[in-house]
Amino acid sequence: MNGHAVVIGGGIGGLLAAHALARRFERLTILERDHYPAGSPWEAPPARRGVPQSRCLHLLMAGGAAAFDELMPGWREELVELGAVPFDASADTAMRFPSGWLPRSYSGITSYASSRALIEQVLRRRLSRRPTVHLREGQRVLGLLGDRSGERVMGVRTAEAQDRGETSLLADLIVEASGRGSALPAWLDRLPGQLGSQVEETVVESRMRYVSRWFHLAPADVPDWQCLSIAPTTEIPRSAMMLRAEGDFWGVVLLAGAAASLPCDDNAFLEFTAGLADSRLRDALERAKPMSPIHHHAGGSSRMRHFERRTTWPAGLVALGDAVCALDPYFGLGMTAAARGAVLLGKHQEQGSTHVLQGSEFQKELASLNTGPWRLATGCDAGGRPPAIDATYLAGLYEAAPSSSDVAHALLAVQHLLRPLESLMELARR
Repeated sequence: MNGHAVVIGGGIGGLLAAHALARRFERLTILERDHYPAGSPWEAPPARRGVPQSRCLHLLMAGGAAAFDELMPGWREELVELGAVPFDASADTAMRFPSGWLPRSYSGITSYASSRALIEQVLRRRLSRRPTVHLREGQRVLGLLGDRSGERVMGVRTAEAQDRGETSLLADLIVEASGRGSALPAWLDRLPGQLGSQVEETVVESRMRYVSRWFHLAPADVPDWQCLSIAPTTEIPRSAMMLRAEGDFWGVVLLAGAAASLPCDDNAFLEFTAGLADSRLRDALERAKPMSPIHHHAGGSSRMRHFERRTTWPAGLVALGDAVCALDPYFGLGMTAAARGAVLLGKHQEQGSTHVLQGSEFQKELASLNTGPWRLATGCDAGGRPPAIDATYLAGLYEAAPSSSDVAHALLAVQHLLRPLESLMELARR
């Protein structure tokens, strides 16, 4: 058993990291900058200040659900108890590729869609049952505390959100999981012996912008699917998703190219759906009651911070989640990538026993683990190279998927991070 661990960030990545470490430390402190929401004036799932994506529906891929299982057995039952509805990625989903609708057949690939608030509630509620875990809201982390050589991190410098004072919090392990806005590169530069070892970044800009909105559907008006996904085509470069969340809430996302206009009112919202495949989305929205404003979101770039390439890295420090690999939200891979990173962290801490965790090795393994979701979100590896699968062959699979459940299920298994992209080559030998 180790002494004290500090997790910077009480979002999904930080809460998952806390679950990975809670039974391995005598004491664990989570430092969250904001305060968790208590409700919403629109009676829709509440959003959290400082987290724009909290206004949007969240989708947990099957690979992420498997990682959740490793971190906290029993979470599925608790999420369902609070209103979330599991669904099969094929049988319960109406999914349209440019080549046509995928067949609706049982795949065994189970997903969960809900508000971010509900997922965070489950993660926090389960942590609250551990008396050794303390979650402190309204905390600003100002920097790291290191030893004189800069070879080991000893803690963090913190302040209350509205306080100019400063407090030192000592710890045996610091986990940076504060998200896209992480200041870790600057913090590292301020440690003795770390200045000059730059953090390289790879950024792939999104070509899409989107709006999101919450709706309510009465039980009698619920369609025969729980997830509707319509991909853009050459003729209609717009796409949309509608998924059932907790209770009778449904989340809708409409996407278009950076130069296209997006709806700002009820009529324009409906008009945007005209011409998208058939009338399924429009029919559902005509029966639905809006429960939130229309939220506009800028394009979500994908960014990889290459901490694994640094020439120096202090012991007692790790980074994961969006602080390392932030993916375009359109692909729904962020929570899954964070959960897989948290599982890896737990394994590293188990191997380290009571010794100081050597974060450099963790960052290298995490970078390798993040390659899969990064390639799905960007179409290339971290060096900008295309994946090791023939693009023409891959396009042929997407063309064949509407007429083959086997092909559709194989593509979905890759999308849900249950199988690597290269596994699709097996279909050529059948």
